[in-house]
Amino acid sequence: MRTIDLILLLNDFKKNNRIFIETKDQRIPVVDLEVFDDEIILKTSKKMHGLKNWEFLILLNKKQYYEMPVFYDNRQLFGFRVAGNCLLLG
Repeated sequence: MRTIDLILLLNDFKKNNRIFIETKDQRIPVVDLEVFDDEIILKTSKKMHGLKNWEFLILLNKKQYYEMPVFYDNRQLFGFRVAGNCLLLG
């Protein structure tokens, strides 16, 4: 998924929803991002609270990032789902 697509989709959700990566058996909070080789790499931590939607959008919403794909753990993100007050990227 390109960054601009993710931004447009996330704008429709509550600004205080937390952002997580959903793996097979757990939800891992997204705490930061990094740009490497024209890719957005999501950073996670099990010891910290995840970013809120508005914080995540501030980090992502830079014109130079718009065409970059979003990755976590060497896998490209292809969407997300909503569960309660959480946005689960996957």
